[in-house]
Amino acid sequence: MPGLRFQRDVDAPDALLRLAARGVGGFCVFGGDDRLPALLRRLREAAPHPLLIASDVEDGAGQQVAGLSRHPPAAALTPDAAEIAGARTAVEARRVGITMAFAPVCDVVSEPRNPILQARAFADPAASAPRFVVGARRMGLRTCAKHFPGHGAAALDSHDALPVVDAPAETWRARDLPPFAACIAAGVDAIMTAHVACPALTGSATLPATLSRRVMTSLLREEMGFRGLLVSDALLMDGVLQGRSEAQAAVAALQAGCDVVLCPSDVEGVLGAIERIEASASLDRIAAAAQPLPDALAAAAEASVRSRGPLPVGPGPHPIRTFDLGGSDPPEALRRSLSLPAVAILRRDRAWGGPLLLPPEARAAAREAGLLILLGPPVLMEGLHPPAWVQAPGEDPLTLEAVARRAFGR
Repeated sequence: MPGLRFQRDVDAPDALLRLAARGVGGFCVFGGDDRLPALLRRLREAAPHPLLIASDVEDGAGQQVAGLSRHPPAAALTPDAAEIAGARTAVEARRVGITMAFAPVCDVVSEPRNPILQARAFADPAASAPRFVVGARRMGLRTCAKHFPGHGAAALDSHDALPVVDAPAETWRARDLPPFAACIAAGVDAIMTAHVACPALTGSATLPATLSRRVMTSLLREEMGFRGLLVSDALLMDGVLQGRSEAQAAVAALQAGCDVVLCPSDVEGVLGAIERIEASASLDRIAAAAQPLPDALAAAAEASVRSRGPLPVGPGPHPIRTFDLGGSDPPEALRRSLSLPAVAILRRDRAWGGPLLLPPEARAAAREAGLLILLGPPVLMEGLHPPAWVQAPGEDPLTLEAVARRAFGR
């Protein structure tokens, strides 16, 4: 799974197109703007099978794609907020063509000198990480828990060296295992490995967990029963190399039980080394993960439209226009700007909390105009008597807006 470095590749995609045609499993997206969807479409068209498109979006889709949203770091999120963050990330990531988040982080930071996690880790990973999984998957985005068997007790950065997590197996099971087990129970699609040595689990202080069959197969597959995708952390990191070439590390990772080797710098060398490996089970898991998840928004929009009968919308284009009836758009602007039939979306404020308050004059304007109203909280129905209406599930503003676009795409 090579890296797609948007700023480098967007204007010269030939190398990526050749890799897609050759049959790589997918791409890991670094960066993007409004040109990203078109580039991903070209790659999908060039490939002989569905591609898995993933990205590090721990802090929201805006962490990689310009113009999209970022949420607070994991350390600031409660379990409820983690689920909302997962849902928000999913809506925006799917919109630009990303189908898997390399998130949530499940590491438990027990080493204060840890150089790479800190705010990336939840305060209570076992409670919050699975909630992120639930929120993201509900909105159609696959998830990947990382970094197994845990990077939080390391004092070194695995980009630069091989950290040694020298904790007894009993400590690991009580401290580091629960977040991963909880994510598996929540339906996480993939698990990413850690390039750390765990002598209590591997029997070696020099073998990265990524390359350990005792960890990847005996522990994850056989003992924990995980049936999803196993993804190595990036092959360009020194923690997994330790005198090995990337090609040698890739072969060892697959033999240990990984399905996907991620972001080598020597893509051709790795491809040449792994093309001869028999990996039918891994190919089946990659193919399954590359299939898009059902999108709850599309289903909700279709169900809403069907359940409320004929809508007063004639043939032809009807672009969705959003007006904040409780904020900066006064009723007069609404009257001047919209011609009938029209759709007004009553949404919550874009801040993380607080319901939209609909003033009496706005209710009167909507009623007088006979608008078709898309509502969130049922309380907003009071005082409105449109000729037809669609009630969207939930109160999240992205949910309401996305449902509207799906329901009234024409």
